[in-house]
Amino acid sequence: MSGVSRESSALMKLKSKAVDIIEEKQLEDLLNSGKKLRIKIGIDPTAPLVHIGHLVLILKIREFQELGHQAYVIVGDFTAKVGDPSGRSSLRPRLSDEEIEENTKIIMEKFLRFLDKNRTQIYFNSDWLSNINLSQIIDLSSKVTVSQILGRDDFRKRQEEGKPLYVHEFLYPLLQAYDSVVIKADIELGGTDQLFNLLLGREMMKSFGLPPQVCITLPLLEGLDGKLKMSKSYGNYISVDDKAEDIYGKIMGIPDELITKYAKLLCNFEEKEIEELKKIHPFEAKSEVALRITELLKGKEEAEKAHQWFNKVIRMRGTPDEIPEFEVSYGTILQKVLKELGVVKSVSEATRLTESGGIYINGEQVKEKLYQLKKGEYVVRVGKTKFIKLRVKEDS
Repeated sequence: MSGVSRESSALMKLKSKAVDIIEEKQLEDLLNSGKKLRIKIGIDPTAPLVHIGHLVLILKIREFQELGHQAYVIVGDFTAKVGDPSGRSSLRPRLSDEEIEENTKIIMEKFLRFLDKNRTQIYFNSDWLSNINLSQIIDLSSKVTVSQILGRDDFRKRQEEGKPLYVHEFLYPLLQAYDSVVIKADIELGGTDQLFNLLLGREMMKSFGLPPQVCITLPLLEGLDGKLKMSKSYGNYISVDDKAEDIYGKIMGIPDELITKYAKLLCNFEEKEIEELKKIHPFEAKSEVALRITELLKGKEEAEKAHQWFNKVIRMRGTPDEIPEFEVSYGTILQKVLKELGVVKSVSEATRLTESGGIYINGEQVKEKLYQLKKGEYVVRVGKTKFIKLRVKEDS
């Protein structure tokens, strides 16, 4: 009886958060088989960024690993040269080998912070795809119809809008599907925008006489704007490398209606906890979720510091306890100093911030576009969260 209970519990845990499971009965049979399962996830190395939207998949992989299963991370270093058209309304630029190699190194270092290294195997699909010949390409192409490919929302939309569709883009889902054949995946995970590619892998495995992989999709996490999926392209992301106070502060700024989704997907809140979260004030709910996510990324101590920092600096408009200090020359222009110290990207940005009332010295708003620093010590606040202390000495 206890064995059945454990299996049922494992199935319920792995099903949680999933949008699609194809097929659920097959998943249950695999879990009951006692076999160490091969869990596939594909990594697109076209950018070296890992944000908390990626964590939805990463944390699900870890759940499989905690049950003794093996993660097979397929780095699409070959397919990156083709470019994944998923969700794209235009052709994706192709990358050089050097760019792909550098991006891959950075991405995997970040992924492995959250995964069990002993249960993670990393493959590069160039190992098998770079040697594939024309005859094999033709054979792969014969397993999929043009109508199937054009059934994809992104391709169909581009066709309807009269935008170009290139033949090499059709190859991407074929080659990704072939990855599943090579590693004999039992299960493949992906976002809901990857369902077509995952299903194609399932069909491809059947055509090679292999047991088809189970396809599991997970929700896409909306970014800070609350509308579009979290992405570098949209600038609405929270990087896993952001400072603890930035992570905490950004989560506090998300729309109220998103907080329960963040809680469920990133904090593993149960339905009972979600219901309790809905009953409290949105600010308090965000505080709890922001603390949990910051702790996941930076540890308990840094998360608590970020919580205290937010309440003091943002909520109470106080000054942080620790501020970087710099010495500058008498008569230096503040806006130029901010650019030189990297607080702003340009003097023109500093000028715009001055005009909009976003720069303060010792609590007073700076109004001069070219503010000349005199002898003394100054606490400079730029925007809501950037602080520096300047010591200005008269030239001898």
